[in-house]
Amino acid sequence: MTNRTGTTRREFLRQSAIAAAGLTVGVSAASALAESSSSTASVRLLFATDTHLMQDDALRSEEGLAAALAAINTLRPRADLIVCGGDLTDPSPNLDYSAAEKLLDRFLTIWDQNVSAETHYVFGNHDLVGTKNPAVSRDDPRFGKGLYQKRLSLPRLYYSFEKGDWHFIILDDVWPNPDGTYYAEYQAEQLAFLQSELQAKSNRPTVIAGHIPSVSVFPALAGFTKLNGTNLETASSLVSRNSKNFLDTIRAATANVKLVLGGHLHHQERIEIDEICYLNGGAVCGNWWKGPMMGCLEGFNVIDLHADGTFAVAYETFGWKAAE
Repeated sequence: MTNRTGTTRREFLRQSAIAAAGLTVGVSAASALAESSSSTASVRLLFATDTHLMQDDALRSEEGLAAALAAINTLRPRADLIVCGGDLTDPSPNLDYSAAEKLLDRFLTIWDQNVSAETHYVFGNHDLVGTKNPAVSRDDPRFGKGLYQKRLSLPRLYYSFEKGDWHFIILDDVWPNPDGTYYAEYQAEQLAFLQSELQAKSNRPTVIAGHIPSVSVFPALAGFTKLNGTNLETASSLVSRNSKNFLDTIRAATANVKLVLGGHLHHQERIEIDEICYLNGGAVCGNWWKGPMMGCLEGFNVIDLHADGTFAVAYETFGWKAAE
């Protein structure tokens, strides 16, 4: 079973005993190797995002999630850690608290029954609870992000950790509007945290993960952007509305950031800027368990992080056949 702070129960008990005595748009389903490589991988990171578990196993989403996790378990070498990129479940914004908690518990049960690797979670917009349900109390501590944070035993939804020679920073860039919609933003408190973390460990190769991308061209290529006069506009529900602040923070820290991971768009996309790889992962659920998302098959990213700061990326599919 996975401890919600990110270690397996087995590892947690082992540590306790010792104390007593995580490509471009339109990548194919085939594995796509990064240019960066080294002879020996020090950390194998599995980035699995947008699982979108449905209520009552709609669209066979439970079977699909289990199939993805089974494929993860067949990897050799095995994953050292998993970063789950958000949107664990699908309908939570529309649910009441009892139904949302039941669905989240079902997700965690399937996950724990199939995965033993250390797992760290990113918050997604579909993980908001009750924000589109006018019948639920907004004063309940489970509203919005509260249930997710409580069930995963997270003191806060942005945090950092280390694995091998690598430094990992998890950010929460999802914010609800009063009308039930949402937007993406790196708020000041988290930018200060990011700056502090990067400055404190400026020499360590670093991976940053959030749910909604900071950089993406996919909305434009997919027709999701709008032409307003001479301006091409991308909604802040698709890409962060203050990405410049985020990039400025990274630049000012003069740190060793290698990868910025995102999900949300359900399409594999890789962009290189200033020697940083912005990798937006294809979705485990594809097109919400209805087949591929505009050509991108259901899958996850296997990322080998080497001790010298180089890395290799492969997008792996698991042969899922959507319900007809």
